[in-house]
Amino acid sequence: MLKNLFKKKITEQEFWSWFEKNSEDYFQLDENNYDLLFNKLGLQLSKYHKDLTFEFSMEMNQGKREFIISAEGMVSAFPTVIKLVEEAPSLEKFNVVAFRQRQDSEQEIYFEDIVLNTEDIFFTYREDKQMDCLDIVIYIKGYSEENDQFIAAAFIMLDSLIGEYDVGVKLGEINFEPYQQEKEAQPILNLVSLVDKL
Repeated sequence: MLKNLFKKKITEQEFWSWFEKNSEDYFQLDENNYDLLFNKLGLQLSKYHKDLTFEFSMEMNQGKREFIISAEGMVSAFPTVIKLVEEAPSLEKFNVVAFRQRQDSEQEIYFEDIVLNTEDIFFTYREDKQMDCLDIVIYIKGYSEENDQFIAAAFIMLDSLIGEYDVGVKLGEINFEPYQQEKEAQPILNLVSLVDKL
C-alpha cells in the first residue's frame, strides 16, 4: 500500500479545473473557513509542485480578489510558477498573479514576535559582474542570530520592496548582521533603485 503515501502529480489544467469548481468559496473567504480552505488549496498546489505557496488579497480590486502564486523565494521553482500562471483560465472574480509583487515603499512587517520597519534596516552591497547580481549584507537594529524570525521578516520585507522575482534573480548572496552605525550602510529603501538599474 505504499502508493497511497505518494501524492499523485496533477497538471496545470487539473489544478485550474479544481480551483474553478471551488473558486466561489475562496472569493467569499471569512475567518470561519480560512483553515479548511487554505489546507485544501495547499494540498492541491503541492500536488502540482511541492515548493509552491499562495496568498489572497483581502482588498478587492474592481470587484476581483488577487490570487498570488509564490515560490517562497525558491529560484528553482520560478519557472513552475510562471507556467502555472500562464495556464490560468480567465476567472471572473480573481486576478492571478505570479510572485509576490512590490508594495508601497514604507513597510512595517509583523512576523510572529518581530516587528520590522524600513527605518530599522540598512545594507551594504557589492556588484557581482559575473552573475549580474548584487551581493548584500543586511544590517538590522536589534538583530539576534539566535532568532530566525528576523531573517524571515527581512525576506518578507525584501519581497515587498523589490518583488519576489527580483529578490530571487537580482540578489546573490545575502548575509545578516546587527546594525551598529556602519558608515557604509545605506537605508534599505535605496536598494530599490539599485536593483532597477541592473
